Amino acid sequence: MDCAQCGTWNPDDKVRCWRCGAELPKPAEPKGSRKLSSQQWVWIIAALFSVLTILMQCGIFRGGDSGNDVGLLSMPALVLAGAIT
Repeated sequence: MDCAQCGTWNPDDKVRCWRCGAELPKPAEPKGSRKLSSQQWVWIIAALFSVLTILMQCGIFRGGDSGNDVGLLSMPALVLAGAIT
């Protein structure tokens, strides 16, 4: 870190400037990884559940081998784009 008074570089572990003797500011504490609160986890899980539910209602996840081709993934691309109705 640089001394605020004379501008000389000083190692981070020093309390005073080696050149002018001025007191150096304390280095900022490194921020740890931010942890999510339990309320944030509840919202994340609720959002994921909602998205999965919507995708299931749209037919994205077809379960089993039912033989019928009803579902969003089985429709031709032109129908999905609205070119053919």
